[in-house]
Amino acid sequence: MNLVQRLACDGMSVPIPAFLGDLQSAKSRNPAFALSLSEEIKILMRKQYLRVPTRDSFKGCLSVARGFWTRYECVNRAFDPDDPVYSIVNAGTALSTSADNLTFEAASAGQGRILELIIGGEATASAVNRLAVQRAGTSITGNTAITPEKFNSRSAAAAGTYGKAGTQALVGNPMLSLAFNAFGGVIRWVAAPGEEMYYVNSEVISIRSASGTSLVSSTGIFEEL
Repeated sequence: MNLVQRLACDGMSVPIPAFLGDLQSAKSRNPAFALSLSEEIKILMRKQYLRVPTRDSFKGCLSVARGFWTRYECVNRAFDPDDPVYSIVNAGTALSTSADNLTFEAASAGQGRILELIIGGEATASAVNRLAVQRAGTSITGNTAITPEKFNSRSAAAAGTYGKAGTQALVGNPMLSLAFNAFGGVIRWVAAPGEEMYYVNSEVISIRSASGTSLVSSTGIFEEL
């Protein structure tokens, strides 16, 4: 097993302090290859994460995500501190076909990529909903800001704009269409390496109902680059 494979496997299992120590040791031994090494580790970790079974509850999915992305962020802290991981949460809110459930907007000269979406239904009866993940130009209308949470407290504040309730016009076709029964149903979408949804230079990505207005709780996990 080579260094990248060993560190990626450690990132899925060993305690976080020990994993971070291994990363810092690897960086000190390979300073000229730090950036390329980190990207290889992160890609392999994400491939392993894709194989983690989807939990049958919103709480279970969040627990798995929190454990993984905290470890993933250790790689950024050791090698790429300018590429932090964050989450935004919109809890207990009814979906709308005219306003966003979650909104991601890049800084004017920045970029981000969505890594995972988790949506849990809180309806009191069977109710099928369909959400669209779609681009929405380069400005938000009527946004209610959500402050992103850092996966590492040492990271800088997120540079982009994030929120909910935006009513800006959607453009083009959905990048994803996610259907589920909000009567306890859960969506867990994880981007495979190379399949992330990027938003660059003020671009906006909206998550909005295309059909259905059930009560849901949503979490979006993203990385600013």
